[in-house]
Amino acid sequence: MVVLVAPVHPLRGGIADTTAAFAQSLIQQGQEVCVVSFTTLYPKIIFPGKTQYAADEKELDFTTVNAINTLNPLSWLRTAKRIQSLKPKLVVFRYWTPWLAMCYAAIAKNINAKKIGWVDNAFPHERKTADKLLLNTFLGRVDEVLCMSPSVSKELKKHTQKNITTSFHPVDTNLPTSITQEVAKEKLALDASLEYLLFFGLIRPYKGLDLLIKSLPQLRHNKPNTRLLIVGEPYEPLRKYRELVASLKVDDMVFFHDRFVPTEQIPLWFGACDWVVQPYKSATQSGITPMAIHYAKPSVVTHVGSLSDGITAKTGLVCEPNPTALSQTIAKALTEKNQFTDIKAYKSLQEKRSWTAFCKDFIDTFIKT
Repeated sequence: MVVLVAPVHPLRGGIADTTAAFAQSLIQQGQEVCVVSFTTLYPKIIFPGKTQYAADEKELDFTTVNAINTLNPLSWLRTAKRIQSLKPKLVVFRYWTPWLAMCYAAIAKNINAKKIGWVDNAFPHERKTADKLLLNTFLGRVDEVLCMSPSVSKELKKHTQKNITTSFHPVDTNLPTSITQEVAKEKLALDASLEYLLFFGLIRPYKGLDLLIKSLPQLRHNKPNTRLLIVGEPYEPLRKYRELVASLKVDDMVFFHDRFVPTEQIPLWFGACDWVVQPYKSATQSGITPMAIHYAKPSVVTHVGSLSDGITAKTGLVCEPNPTALSQTIAKALTEKNQFTDIKAYKSLQEKRSWTAFCKDFIDTFIKT
C-alpha cells in the first residue's frame, strides 16, 4: 500500500486536486492507495482567502482518512499510529509550506516504512526567518525526495544530501472538457470581436499582475482590441491593482473576476481567452501551464524558475519579467496566434506529461526498487 499524506476534497485548490489525480492514477496502475488528509489544515487567522473548502460535493474513488489537525500534536501521533497499522510499503508527504514541517516530521518519526518527501516548493514566495529550519526539520525525517521542477531540485540540494528525483508537473486530464471560444464568450457576455488575455489563479504579489497591468498602455497602442481577464481569488488587497488600472487609464481593457473559480467553471475562462499570461516575478513551477495545455491554449510566461517547463515553440512564448517585454511578447503572440493552434502539439504534451507517465516513473523509482 502507498499512503499519501496530503489534502484532498473537500479541501480545495491545486494541491488537493493534483493529489486526487495522483491517487487515481496510482490505483489505475495497480497500486493500493490511502490518502491521509486534514481535519484542520490552516487556522482561520493565517488563511488569506475566504474559505479553505470547496462548495461542491464530490465522491472520491479512493480511500481517504481525515485525521491531521496541524494545531494538535496529539492528532499527529494518532495519525502516525493509524498509518503504521496499514503496514504501507511507502508513505509520501506532500510538502508545499513550512506550516506543515513540524506535524509532518512528528508523523514521519513514528512510522517504520520508506518515506518520501514530495516537495512542491522548498520555500514560500514570501520568505520568513524560520523557513530554512523548518524545511531542514522535514527533510531530516524522510528517506528520499521528489519534486516537479529543476529549480526546486536545485534549491533542495543546498539543504539535503538525500537522493532527489526531479520529475515534471503533470497535465490534469480530469478537468472538465473544453468548450468553443464562441460559446464561452457568449456565456460570459464578452464581446466576440475582441481578443482576450487570461491571468488565472490566486492573486499574490509574486505573480506579477502589476507588471502585466503596466504593459497594457503600450499594448493598447499595438493591439487596441485586446482585453485582460483577471480571474481568481485575491490573497492580497485588490485595491492596489484597481488603482493601478485607473492611474494608467486602462479601465476599459481590464475585467476583474475576483473570486475562486470552481472546477466546473474553468472551461469558460480558458475557452474564452486567446492567450494565457503568467507574468510571474518568481516561480518554481505552476499548475496554470498544465491547465493551459489541457485546454490547448498557448501561454506567455516569464523566464523565472521553471515556469517555462512545458512551453514549446508551438505552445507558447517566454519573455523577461518586465512591462516592456510583456507588451512586446504579447503583441507578437496575438499577431502570430495562428502558429499556436496545432492541436497535435498540445496532445503530444498531454501524453508526455500525463499523470500516467508521472506515476509510471514514480512506481519504477520508489516502489519497484
